[in-house]
Order: sequence, then C-alpha cells, then structure tokens
Amino acid sequence: MDERDAPTSLFANLRFLALLGGQGASYVGDAVASVALPLLILALTGSGFQMGLIGALESAPLLLIGLPAGVWVDRLSRKKTMLTADLGRALLMGVIPVAALLHVAMMPVVMVVAMGVGVLTVFFGAAYTGAMPSVVPAIHLGRANAYFEAIESVAYVIGPPLAGVLTHAIGPAGTLGIDALTFVASALAIKRLPDRREDVEPPSAPRRFIAELREGMHAVFRDRALTFVTLLWGFNRFAFMALIPALTFFVIRTLGDHAMQVGWAVSVYAIGSFIGTLLSSRIPAHRIAIAAVGGQLVMGIAALFVAMSKTVMLLDAASALLGVGEGVTLIGYLTLRVSRVPEERLGRVYAVTSTLTQGMGAIGFLLIGGTLSLWGGRATWLAMAAATLVSVPALYAVYGVGDSRAKQL
Repeated sequence: MDERDAPTSLFANLRFLALLGGQGASYVGDAVASVALPLLILALTGSGFQMGLIGALESAPLLLIGLPAGVWVDRLSRKKTMLTADLGRALLMGVIPVAALLHVAMMPVVMVVAMGVGVLTVFFGAAYTGAMPSVVPAIHLGRANAYFEAIESVAYVIGPPLAGVLTHAIGPAGTLGIDALTFVASALAIKRLPDRREDVEPPSAPRRFIAELREGMHAVFRDRALTFVTLLWGFNRFAFMALIPALTFFVIRTLGDHAMQVGWAVSVYAIGSFIGTLLSSRIPAHRIAIAAVGGQLVMGIAALFVAMSKTVMLLDAASALLGVGEGVTLIGYLTLRVSRVPEERLGRVYAVTSTLTQGMGAIGFLLIGGTLSLWGGRATWLAMAAATLVSVPALYAVYGVGDSRAKQL
C-alpha cells in the first residue's frame, strides 16, 4: 500500500477495519473450538496421545504442501483464496455436529476434518500474510499485527468460558458448529476487501516454480535476524503448539477439575497474551528480536510453574504468564517476517517460515500427546519448560540476535 495514500490512523483505514472484524469473528470460533475439540477427543478416547495426533494431523499439511502453496498464492488472487479457504473450513467444521446427530463414528470424521481444515488454513495463511501490505502501509505493520493479536487474545478470553458453558449444554460436537459459523462471518468481511491482484500470473514452468521456491528460502535463510526469530518461534511451537490440550489434560486428569476450569485457565492465558501483544506494540523495531527472546524465556519459566501447580489459583497465574510471553514472542516473529521481505515474496516466505515452525509444532504435538499418556501432566509440562529454556541459548550461540531493523531484501 502506498504510504502517501494511506490513512494517518489505522482506525480510519476501512480495509483494515473490515479485515480486523472478520478475523475477530473467526478468532472467537477458533477459541471455542480450541477447548471443545480436546474435550471431545478426551471424552471419546480418554487419550492424551489421540489429542496430540489430531493436532498433528491439522498441522501436517504445511509439511506436505506448505512450500508450493506459498508460490501458488503469490500468483493467485489473495482475496479469492481467502474466501475459498474460509467457506471450505466452514463446511468441514459443520460436518462434526452433523455426524454427531447422525451417530456416525466420530474419530474418523474428526481426523478427516482436521486434515482438510489444515490444508485450507495453509492457503488462507499465505494469502492473508501477502495481503497485509496492501491493506496496511509499512509504517503501521507492527502496530497492525499487534492489534490483530490483541483481538485474538480477547477472543480467547471470551471463547473458552463460552465453550465450557456450551459443552455442558449441547456437548462438544455441537459446540464446534460455532466455529463453522464464524468462518462464514470472516468470509463476508473479506468479500468487502478490494482485489488488487486480478491480473495474476499464469502458472509457469516447473523450473521457474522451483526457482521461486528457492527465492523464498533464500529470503529467510540469508537474513540472520529472520532465521533466528523463525527458529525461535519454531522451538516455541515445538513446546507449546499443544498448550491448550496439555492444559485440558492437566486440569481434568492431574488436578481432577472440570471443563469450566479448562475454559477459565485458557481465558486467563489469553488475557496474558493480550497484555503481551499490547506491550510489544510499543517496542522499537530494532529491539523486537530481543523482546522475542525475553518472551520465550518467560514462557519457559511459566511452564515450570504449571508443572508445580497443585491448585487452580497457581495454575491460573502460570497460564497468564504463559500468555504474556507468547504475545511478545509472536509479535516479534510476525513483525520481523513482514517488515524484512518485499510484498511480492511474502507468500512464499510465509510458506517457508510456516512450514518450518508448524512442522516443528506438529512433531511437538505428537510427542507431547505421547508424554501426556505415558508420563502424565506434570512431567510433560517439565519437558515443555526444558525444551523452551534450552532453545534460547542454543539459537543465540549459533545466530546471535542479529540486526532486526526493517530491511528490504
């Protein structure tokens, strides 16, 4: 977006407000589903491993199609890609409550839905990341990312307690229908955005396709600061991609509490994330990588507190600290990724970074699910803390933090 034509305030930018509203609705649905889905799996199977397996299946498409998807999206209409992905996810999530009403075997349905939603999320994420600079000028990107993450945090304050109430009233499968409706709301908001990529490139030869993939990889791995923060977030996803299922297991199995307390613990975590994102929006660009390191260390310490928690009060305090750390780390990662790469490469850079980070998260999901079943909640959270705290000095020794000032490659 040309900064000369940009509104002086983000809240005077109608494109930004439309996208923010649509994503806000989608975030509420995701927050409800983040609690309802683990509760459904735990009710069906009683297995921590099965919880981890479903999370890994939802993340696996990034490993399979993430890199080519980034190149495809850079050639496609980003608006149409986001619309298709949202409507497809609405249909898939709607299958779960329908299957429950028809008394179909649920676990195979959940597995298929998880894979399908994962595929569509890959395309939506690449298109959304590439669309941001056409909606928000470069000078506002850091603040815009912070607002989106803050809205997501607010959604996770509202959604989990709502999921607890709805799960008690209509069951976890019926509750997942809320997520389907919010994808429709997001699609309606995206429909109002202008499409600046109608004259997209036709598919090119395979050799050119591979060259474009390499461009995305070079854009990431030739920039030490971007490599550092991407791997930092990757280790974060390895340890904490399964945070909500791990909290669910800890509350219900380790502390012997109920679904409402799960919703409250996730809500408190979201309040902490909201605080972290607002704090990070005030951090100067050249300090954002240092802030991300601090956020990672805070999460590692908070995970230790979760492992030692014997009451819900201590667990809630640790959950809030987890959220603060995640908010700061995530904003550092998102801001560096967008600010250091030209707009025309953002789709493929998103694909490279997300394939790496979400791939590490998928592996972590499986391992954490297995440790929950084998070792229980406390040992699992100790392992999560150890992985997080070890990652920071290891990455710093290899890369340093680097120069995190905005840079066009």
